[in-house]
Amino acid sequence: MVEAMIALSMITVLGLVLLKLSLNILAPRQWILKQSVTDAYMTYERAYAQRIPFENLLATDSPWPAYPTTASSVVTVGKLPGGASITGTVVRTRFADANNYPIDGGSGTVATNPAAMKVWKAQSVLTFTVGSLTYEKSRTVLRSQ
Repeated sequence: MVEAMIALSMITVLGLVLLKLSLNILAPRQWILKQSVTDAYMTYERAYAQRIPFENLLATDSPWPAYPTTASSVVTVGKLPGGASITGTVVRTRFADANNYPIDGGSGTVATNPAAMKVWKAQSVLTFTVGSLTYEKSRTVLRSQ
């Protein structure tokens, strides 16, 4: 009876050690998976900023409001194995180029901007957490007309 209890105790300890080792192996996988999924989401953000019509980018209800105003929204970036959602917060804003005309948010003149180009930077910043750490990723797209 004592020998059986000692054997069961040793098997239990061995099982707990193996469980701990397997969890240590899975933790980096979760981090890599979240990094890959958030990179893919930021590719979507960049594509969205590149394809939005210029009139909509500069509109008052634009997804990228003019700086210092920002638009913030909580998004589902993806799902982990088992169905757990990966969420983050996207903050968007746009910046006028300094060479734009004053009416377009810059300080350019006919001498510095003879083609009357309108250049804007559309910036998206994704904030998300992995464990107890917070990460931020950003993408900036230059748009001109």
